[in-house]
Amino acid sequence: MAKMAADPRTQEWWALMKPMQKPLDTRKAGEWWAAMEEVFHVD
Repeated sequence: MAKMAADPRTQEWWALMKPMQKPLDTRKAGEWWAAMEEVFHVD
């Protein structure tokens, strides 16, 4: 993960995408993503 985070192209992509992501109000304190219940599973 650290190697991916250090990649300049990845950083560019994250900078473009971050404004398009809105964290849900139901997430836990300090988390960006909220956990969701799995509603189906495909093997």
